[in-house]
Amino acid sequence: MHNPLLNMADAETRVEFGMAEAEFAQHTQWRASAEVFRAIDATLREAAEHPEVFIDAVMLRGDAVEFAERAAAADLAVRLSLAESTVRNHGFFARTLRERLPLLWAWFAEGEVSTQNAREAASIVSELPADLWAEFQTRIMGAITLAPARFKATARATREKLQAQTLTERHDAANAHRGVWTEVDRDGMGWLHAHLSAEKLALVGAALDSLAFGLFTESDEQRTMAQLRADVPSDLLTGTSRPCASSTCASSTGTCTSGTGTRPAVGVTVALTIPVLSLLGHSDEPALLEGVGPIDIDTARRLCATVPSITRLLTNPVSGTILGIDPRQYRVPTALKRWLAILQVTCDFPGCGRRAAHCDLDHTRAWADGGTTTADNLSHRCRKHHTMKHQTKWRVAKPPGAERAVWTSPTGYSREADPPPF
Repeated sequence: MHNPLLNMADAETRVEFGMAEAEFAQHTQWRASAEVFRAIDATLREAAEHPEVFIDAVMLRGDAVEFAERAAAADLAVRLSLAESTVRNHGFFARTLRERLPLLWAWFAEGEVSTQNAREAASIVSELPADLWAEFQTRIMGAITLAPARFKATARATREKLQAQTLTERHDAANAHRGVWTEVDRDGMGWLHAHLSAEKLALVGAALDSLAFGLFTESDEQRTMAQLRADVPSDLLTGTSRPCASSTCASSTGTCTSGTGTRPAVGVTVALTIPVLSLLGHSDEPALLEGVGPIDIDTARRLCATVPSITRLLTNPVSGTILGIDPRQYRVPTALKRWLAILQVTCDFPGCGRRAAHCDLDHTRAWADGGTTTADNLSHRCRKHHTMKHQTKWRVAKPPGAERAVWTSPTGYSREADPPPF
């Protein structure tokens, strides 16, 4: 609401007022972030001190605190629509700042420090021994209001000056956390991320450039260098055949010493679900590629026709596929497992994105309690949430006629399982 004492007809006044509004809103947001972090940390600490809130009395044993914290983090995640890992990180940041950087925490709680800078400071100080916490705080407080990129550079430089461990020791510790992960993007595309040691990253980059440039110099090559750098690793990993650009490739024997020739296809199986009318050319409804989502029908037709590692599944355009089995048996038939993995895609706990292929297939109503081995009573649950269902007061049930199960937290908060993403 505009201040009636200001002359809003003046452009300069409107600009100054708008800037003041933005600044106030930004500081309010930072203060709110600190309050969220504090409340999460307080709740997780309560769960650790009073596991009986989250764990049935008969389950209170040596690992009760761990399961209580898991149950509390999941409860908060569902209520706040956050990932459980994010909830735990928020709690960690609050606890770390409060205990190790109390002055910075006080500023953050008043909205005078950005959330990004507070996170970075907490992350760095968590790696320092206790005798360096005060010195680290003293040195960075003068830079705490810098833009995130500048503050990160300053804080990390300060860490290097204070760090007692040698660079070799720190590198060895960091190298233990190397990894590769994938991320699905829009329009049938995705990202491949790799966290590697700097020397391996340099070697990988040089190899990609060398192999891609070898193909780029071929007279009939139409792809750009960027496209070739993307195609080289995917072809090498999947065994896709590509013309070899190296003069050392003995093509007559099928042996390639340059690493860019033909390799055997890898033994990977994914499910491709194609509407039968689209496959026959009577519809342009997209297909579903397991773990990826919708893909264009031309790509689906090509995969269905040429790739031996694709399981071809045709869906009825009206009713879909129905699998009839004996519901009285406990063991889930292979055909039903396959169908449910495609139908459900991920763990059914709200917010969990764990792929069905890496989950347990669980009876929502326990088989021992009369639950049937049917598609309606089976859901994919990752090991963490499957265990949490049995070890804590979290409960899951599927109301009669409902499409999805409903999870109820130990504190009584209910949330319907997330719908499939595709």
